[in-house]
Amino acid sequence: MQYLIIKFRKAKEKYGLFGISLLIISILSIVIGIYISYVFFNKISTSVRLIENGEKINEQLTGVIGDFVGGIVGTIWSFAGVILFFLALRLQSRELSLQLEELKDTREVFKSQQFENTFFNLLKNQNEIRLNTEIKHKTFNSNTQSNEATYTRGNAAFEEIKEFLIKEKDNLESNLKKSEKARASIIATSGDKYWTRERGEKYLDKFKTHYTISYDNIKSNPKLNSKVIFKLTYNNFSSQLSHYFRNIYHILLYIKESEELELNSILINEMRGDKIGIYNDKENFELSRIKNKYKKYSQFLQAQMSSTELLLLFYNALFFPKAKKLVQYYDLIENLDIDDLLYPEKDVEYYAEYQENSEIIPKSSLKSRDEIMEI
Repeated sequence: MQYLIIKFRKAKEKYGLFGISLLIISILSIVIGIYISYVFFNKISTSVRLIENGEKINEQLTGVIGDFVGGIVGTIWSFAGVILFFLALRLQSRELSLQLEELKDTREVFKSQQFENTFFNLLKNQNEIRLNTEIKHKTFNSNTQSNEATYTRGNAAFEEIKEFLIKEKDNLESNLKKSEKARASIIATSGDKYWTRERGEKYLDKFKTHYTISYDNIKSNPKLNSKVIFKLTYNNFSSQLSHYFRNIYHILLYIKESEELELNSILINEMRGDKIGIYNDKENFELSRIKNKYKKYSQFLQAQMSSTELLLLFYNALFFPKAKKLVQYYDLIENLDIDDLLYPEKDVEYYAEYQENSEIIPKSSLKSRDEIMEI
C-alpha cells in the first residue's frame, strides 16, 4: 500500500491530477479495445468459419471482421493514442518550463556573481586610491641648503585635509568679524579709526575675491559658511580629493543602477502575471528585500571609510547633486558624528528628506556622541 501511495505521489508531481485522469482513461480504452477484440474473435471462432472447404477464404466474413475491428476497436485505440500524444506534449511542455526556470535561476546567479566580482574590484580599487592619496610638502634642509620633499599618505593625508578644513573655519569666522567692521565703516557707523571707508571697501573686495562670495551674501545666509570653507579646502587639495570622490560616486552609481535593474525586472514580472507580489504593511516584500540587499553593499563601502573621510564626503556631496542623492539614498554618512560637522545645527539641514520625481530620498540620521554613547 505504501508503495502505491509513493508511486501515486510521483505520478501526481509528474502529470498532475488532470494528467493522471487522462492516463487512466487511455489505459482503460486500450484494455477495453483488447477485451472487445478477444470477445469478438472468441465468438467468431466458435460460430463461423473463415475458410470454406479447407481452401477458399470467406471474403465477406473477413470484410465484416475488418470493419468491426477498424470501426470500433480501432476508434477506441485511436482515442487512447490521441490522449497519450496529448500527455506526451503536456509533459514535454512542463519539462521545458522547468528547464527555462532553471536557466533563469542560473542566469540570476551568474548576474549576482558578476555584480559582486565587479563591486569588490571597485572596492579594492577605492581602498588603493585611499592608501595612495598623498600630500607633498617642501621643507628646507639647512644642512644641504636645499628644499626637500616629504609626503603624507593614506589616513594621515585625510587627517591633514581635515585640519586644514577646521583652520579655514577659524579663518572665515575671523574674516567675518573684520568684514562686519569693514561694512560698518562704509555706512559710517564704525567708531574704529582703523576702518576707514576706503579700507573697508578694499577689504570687502578682497573678501569676495578670496571666498568667491560677498560678505553680504554670507551674512544673509549663514548656512553657506560650510560650503565656502569646504570649497577652499577642495581647491587646495583638488588633486587628492577629486579622484577619490569620483570613484566613490561611480561605486554608488553602479550599486544604484544594478538595484534599479533588479527592481524593474520584478515589477515587469508582476505586471505580466509571472509572479505575484507579497505585501507586508502595503510594502512589497520582494522589492524591500532587493533594496536591503543593495543597501548592504553600500555599507561595505562605508565600512572602509574613516570618520574623517565621511566628514569630507558630507561636504563634497553638497556641490554635486547626483552624488549627494546617492549618498543620502544609501545613508552613507549615517555613522558620521554630528559633533564633527563645522556647524552641526545648520549643516544637517542639507540632508533633510526630499522628493525627486516619484522617489523619496530619506533624511540622513546623524547622531551626536552623547546619543551614540548613551548609557
